[in-house]
Amino acid sequence: MKKKKGLGSLLLSSVLTLSVLLTGCGSKSESASKDSKDVTLRILTWNNNPEGTKLEGEIFKEFEKENPGIKVKPVFAPYDKYNDKFLTMSAGGDQPDLVWIQPSAFGQFVEKGVLADLSDEKINKDEYMPNVLELGQVNGKQYALIRDAATTMIGYNKDMFDAAGVPYPQDNWTWNDFLAAAQKLTKVENGKTVQFGIENFYLDQLLASNGGGVVSADGKKVIIDSPESIEAVKFARDLTNKYHVQPTAAQAQGMSNLFMTGKAAMRMTGPWDWAEYAKNVDFKWDVVPVPAGKAGNVSAAAYLPIGIGKNTKHPDEAFKLLEFLTTGKGQDIQAEIISAVPTVKRNADQITTMANAPENAKALTDILQGGKTIMNAPYIPEYSEIYNKLIPVTDNVTLKNLDPAEELKKFADQVRKDYNLK
Repeated sequence: MKKKKGLGSLLLSSVLTLSVLLTGCGSKSESASKDSKDVTLRILTWNNNPEGTKLEGEIFKEFEKENPGIKVKPVFAPYDKYNDKFLTMSAGGDQPDLVWIQPSAFGQFVEKGVLADLSDEKINKDEYMPNVLELGQVNGKQYALIRDAATTMIGYNKDMFDAAGVPYPQDNWTWNDFLAAAQKLTKVENGKTVQFGIENFYLDQLLASNGGGVVSADGKKVIIDSPESIEAVKFARDLTNKYHVQPTAAQAQGMSNLFMTGKAAMRMTGPWDWAEYAKNVDFKWDVVPVPAGKAGNVSAAAYLPIGIGKNTKHPDEAFKLLEFLTTGKGQDIQAEIISAVPTVKRNADQITTMANAPENAKALTDILQGGKTIMNAPYIPEYSEIYNKLIPVTDNVTLKNLDPAEELKKFADQVRKDYNLK
């Protein structure tokens, strides 16, 4: 009996061993079969113009060459519906593998748990220029890497400056310098303004350069009614209503891009505009940093974070693509292909040699290398909603020539109440 039992046990053991081996072989074969198929990574972007799509595609093709078996498929959503689209796709089980992120919605994405935490990935922090890697962090965790980072600058029409006898602006100019130039460059004929000193001035840039903002960087305190913020909003209002160097809504109606059509001497601009200027304007132009307010020569960062969808079925391949775009070969070729400013130190000099780069492009290099860009959108879930509510308030201040201090105080108190902020 004992022998029979031993024999039975031996036979059972052999059968189990054979079963395990066969199962293991089956798994390897199945895995190999899977590996032999191409993995397709979908990346959600808001760039859906034909030329932009084609150029972005050239970068993806280079990635595919380096990584046989991985394909990249761009997916598009309109900019103004972009955040809702990504959240809807995520909730519906159709989440893309990678996603461009609008900074104002970063905190919301993190709170809803739709982005993968990249903190444990091997990231070479020394590769990046100052203040860049931090732009992809929320509460100390890395949820995105930055593909390109620049800032808005002032583009100016050299021919208009020459005709008015106004010296070209210098990199260290101030709000007062800017205003003096804008006033001299504004022309009125028969009671009608035929040339404006500046087409537009972004409020974010005025707030940043003056040490103001909407909500503090840590997301805990409302600062839109601080003296620095009030002064910035007042300056924005006065450019239109007091100094008349910037068009009113009525004056701008029906007209697009006054700078390019020769009706404004200056314009808020960035590297993303350089190709269009080089191709379509018939005057000499250049760029200069945003004039300094109370905070000095700092500027609000303009940047593109890219994250990985938390539910991706291809996390390793997705991170390979993210690395390629943010520290790999993508960083070496993007300046030439899509005029996107690289974020890695090794390519800082590419800014001055980018296609269509203006004469003073080095000013942008100096800003980035000097760490003079600051984040102007704190990563809290409510920020996008708060900012959208602020826009009509500041628009009304300018449109109706209202008192900024009074309007911003009412708005700030309401935000504190609605969002439980200080």
